[in-house]
Amino acid sequence: MKTIRCILALAAAFLLLAGCVSLKTPVGYAETSHTGGYAYKAISTDASVITVAEYENEDEDMGSLDYWTQAARKQMTLSRGYIFEEEGDFSCPQGSGHWMRFARKYRGTDYLYLLGIVVDGSTIYALEAGGEKAVFEKDLPFMLKAFATLN
Repeated sequence: MKTIRCILALAAAFLLLAGCVSLKTPVGYAETSHTGGYAYKAISTDASVITVAEYENEDEDMGSLDYWTQAARKQMTLSRGYIFEEEGDFSCPQGSGHWMRFARKYRGTDYLYLLGIVVDGSTIYALEAGGEKAVFEKDLPFMLKAFATLN
């Protein structure tokens, strides 16, 4: 009986943790339960996507929003071949955030990628959105509004 109570308590804790990230789903996107390891994921009929991933901020003193923004920009441009285009700040219930827009051509098609970073103490939130430029570009304002609803 004690083992069953422990298993139920662990299952309840897992369910509480699994549902703790929310985002107002942008117009034209449908939230999916098949998240592929993301805390949140929604897709459009044009195959554009918006996701939220959570990471542990192991060094809260050094791992500031500025630090993770610089690290992400270098990863995107130097390692992944994206071209940095624009950036800005946003705020959400989890705190202050910073977004960056990148572009890349892949197999002859232009893509846009939007990355938002929020650091809330020991948690880093990576908000990602992207798709083919021809269809995703019109969604950019909706993505930035969605980023501001991270909770």
